[in-house]
Amino acid sequence: MGKLLALKQLYGDWDISFDNLYRFKAQVESCCPGSIVQIDHHTINGKIRFRRIFVALKPCIEGFLSGCRPYLAIDSTFLTGRFKGQLASATAVDGHNRMYPVSFGVFDSETNENWIWFMQLLRQAIGSPNGLAICTDAGQAVMTRVKEVFPEAEHRECMFHLVTNFKKKFHGKVFDDHLWAAAYSWNPYLFDKHWVAMETTKPAATAYIRKWHNRLWSRSQFSTICKVDYVTNNLVESFNNWIKHHKSLNLDNLFDKARQLIMILWSRRRKVAKKLDGLIMPHIIKKLNAMTTELNLEVVESSEEVAEVTALGGSGFRFVVNLQEGTCSCRQWQVSGLPCKHALAFITSLSNAHIRHYVDLYFSVDKYRAAYAQLIPTMPDKTQWPKSDHGFFMHPPLLKATAGRRKTERYKGSGEKKRKSGQHLCPICKEYGHHWHKCKKGNPEDIVRTTNEKDKDNQNS
Repeated sequence: MGKLLALKQLYGDWDISFDNLYRFKAQVESCCPGSIVQIDHHTINGKIRFRRIFVALKPCIEGFLSGCRPYLAIDSTFLTGRFKGQLASATAVDGHNRMYPVSFGVFDSETNENWIWFMQLLRQAIGSPNGLAICTDAGQAVMTRVKEVFPEAEHRECMFHLVTNFKKKFHGKVFDDHLWAAAYSWNPYLFDKHWVAMETTKPAATAYIRKWHNRLWSRSQFSTICKVDYVTNNLVESFNNWIKHHKSLNLDNLFDKARQLIMILWSRRRKVAKKLDGLIMPHIIKKLNAMTTELNLEVVESSEEVAEVTALGGSGFRFVVNLQEGTCSCRQWQVSGLPCKHALAFITSLSNAHIRHYVDLYFSVDKYRAAYAQLIPTMPDKTQWPKSDHGFFMHPPLLKATAGRRKTERYKGSGEKKRKSGQHLCPICKEYGHHWHKCKKGNPEDIVRTTNEKDKDNQNS
C-alpha cells in the first residue's frame, strides 16, 4: 500500500489514468501525425472500462521500413503495477544489431482475441514488407494469430522456448549434443546429420518436435531475404529489460515514458550515425576482418568469381563460393547477409577485392541513418496534454484478486540459472543473514584477504 501511495503522489491518480490515455492519444496525433494510437474499451455493469491499447509512432514505423531488416520479434511481458496486464511489443533490429522498438501495447491477458487485435494494428502500421520474418515463443495464441494476420510471413519459433518445453519430456546426451547444433546448422545436410542422430536414439522425441514445434527454428530452414540469423527471441528480452523499471507505472505515464525512452535512443543513435563514414557499419567490418585472421582454408579458383573452399583439417568439408551471386553452399552468407569464412577466404585471396563490397546493404551506414532519420516528438507533461472529446469516462479495468506477493520477475525456464533461495552464509563468521563484505564480527584482515581473493577470481574469469 505504501508503494501505491508513493506512486500516486509521483504519477497521479490510478482511477483517472486510463481515461487520460485519450489525452495521450490526442497529444501524440497532434505532434506526430501518422502515428497509430488505438484504444479499445468495453462496457461492464453499465460502466465503460479500459480493455487494451496499441501504439506505433510514425518515426518508428518509417525507420523500420526504410532502415531495418524485415524481421520482428513479438512477445509480451507482465506489468508489475496495480493492473496486472500484459505489455506486448514488436521489436526489430538495426544495422548495428541493436534492439529497435516498432510498436507496443497493453491488454489484460494473452488471448487469441487480444493477439489478433494487436497483429491487425501492427499490419496496419507496417504493411507486409517483402521477406518479413516474425519470431515468437511457443505460446499458442501468439503463434496462431501470426499465421492468421501475416500468412505470407516466415514464422520462426524461439529455440530457447522450444528447448525449455522439450526438456520437460526428453533428456539425454544425444539431445545436448545435437538439438542446439541442429538449430545453428546453416546447411540442410548438416542439419540432417544432427536430426538423424536424435531420431535414431529416440524417435518419439523428433516426432514430438514435428507435432508441437513445426515453425521454423533452424538456420538451415530460414529464408535468405531478411538477413537475420537469430534462433532465439532475445530481442524481446532486450526490450523487456529496457522497460522493466517502468512497468509499475500507471498506463498514461508508462506510454509517455516509453515514448521518451525511444526519443533518447533515437537522439543518441542519430548522433552516432552522423559521425560514421564509409559504406558499411564499422563494427561489421571489424568483425569480418577479425575472422580473416583465423582461417584455415584452401581456396581453389575456377574463376575470379567462383571457387571451391576446403577446410584444412577437422571436417574437411568443401563448399562452393560465388562472389558474383553472393552465395556459398554452406548458406551462412545468404542467410546472415555477411560473408562466411569460406567467402572471406576467397575474397582475401584476390588482390582487387574488398570485404565491404560483399556485405549486404542492410548493414550499410546509409540504412542505419535512415532508421533514425525522423525525430521522435517532444511532449509537455500530461497536465498540458489537449482535452479529448471522446464523450465518456473510461474507468479502470476490473482487477483480478491474486494470492501472495506481487511478482516482478518472470519465471525462469528449465535451462536458466535460478537465484539460490534461503539465507546467505557469511564465509568469515559462518553466520547466516549477511554477506562477507558487511560482516561485523569478522577479523578485518580476513575481510581484506577475502576481498583480494574475490578480485583475483574476477580477473581470472
